[in-house]
Amino acid sequence: MKKAIGIILNVDGDNSDLNELLQHCSISTLPFGGRYRMIDFTLSNMVNSGISHVGVVGSHKYSSLIDHLGTGKEWSLSRKTQDLSILAGSSSVRFGNLMKINLRDLYNNRAFLQHSSDEDVVISAPNLVTSFSFNASYKIHKTNNSDVTLIFKKVQPSFTFENNDVFLEFDKYRITNIHYQKEKMTDHCYADMMIIKKSVLLDLMELGERTGEWDLMDMIKSNLDTLRVYGAPHSGYINRVHDLAKYYEANMDLLEFDIMKELFLSENSIHTKIKDNHPTLYQNEAVVRNSIVGSGCEVEGKIYHSVLFRDSKIGYGSEISNSIIMQKAEIGNNVKLNYVIFDKDVKIRDNASLVGTKDNPIVLSKGMVI
Repeated sequence: MKKAIGIILNVDGDNSDLNELLQHCSISTLPFGGRYRMIDFTLSNMVNSGISHVGVVGSHKYSSLIDHLGTGKEWSLSRKTQDLSILAGSSSVRFGNLMKINLRDLYNNRAFLQHSSDEDVVISAPNLVTSFSFNASYKIHKTNNSDVTLIFKKVQPSFTFENNDVFLEFDKYRITNIHYQKEKMTDHCYADMMIIKKSVLLDLMELGERTGEWDLMDMIKSNLDTLRVYGAPHSGYINRVHDLAKYYEANMDLLEFDIMKELFLSENSIHTKIKDNHPTLYQNEAVVRNSIVGSGCEVEGKIYHSVLFRDSKIGYGSEISNSIIMQKAEIGNNVKLNYVIFDKDVKIRDNASLVGTKDNPIVLSKGMVI
């Protein structure tokens, strides 16, 4: 995919359901899976697909994004022929109850596209937990001489539909209609990834400037008769983390071996910022079952079916179950935690007990002390 440029931008805005965890970062840099940030998956997928120029559209919370991505070295994007650019952005906007792509964020950065010699643009959300190669989709895009190729996931009858899901109708591989908000549900759900001709994208930007219509998906839908819009399937695991329930689900999914194997043990590696750290210390009393434990931790208690991030301490006699504990947490002695999600630097004193439920976990924001 040497003739494609990558753009990563948030299509879900700032979801109030995740506010407790997004006070100091955007969803792009939300910690995930014990050592990663959400954007690591999308950025790694682009690089693994041979995309050598990537632009990340930031929101109003730039510091965590710049700190995490740096020069792009961990993703091999700090070379003369491969580069990473952090672009100015606002945030995606809400129309009714549905989050959509704000084309103005791309228009404001059109120079990034205009100065590129690439023919196509790969656009993806940063909050997709998946290991995915764009190469097969790009082949479909080129074979059909597509103006736009929307990547979709064929869902099972048991799939739980969300209000902001987008569904696609097909005539063979050509898309004939796009549906929002359960107005018509098909078994083809848009996966928040697309490939679009750069010339078409620039034309749509200019059209948006003239008409005031800034939603890219709406513009594609309105021009299905004149644009060649095709679909490309995604056959593997994918989880779009747009609310607290999905964030919890995606972390817990990592404890399933088949999903973990697909994400982290395939030929497409997921890269992240490297932090040198010492191994985790497990005291004699420690018990860990079906959990992810980051480096630099000290564990004296018991951890069951949980995700524990770097440099956290679990005191003697404490028991953690079905929980997500982010960096540098300090859990005292004889503490009971079940169905909790803690942001960074949370401290829990001895003998405390916090018990949520799977559908309503207890969430503590950064630095809270209980």
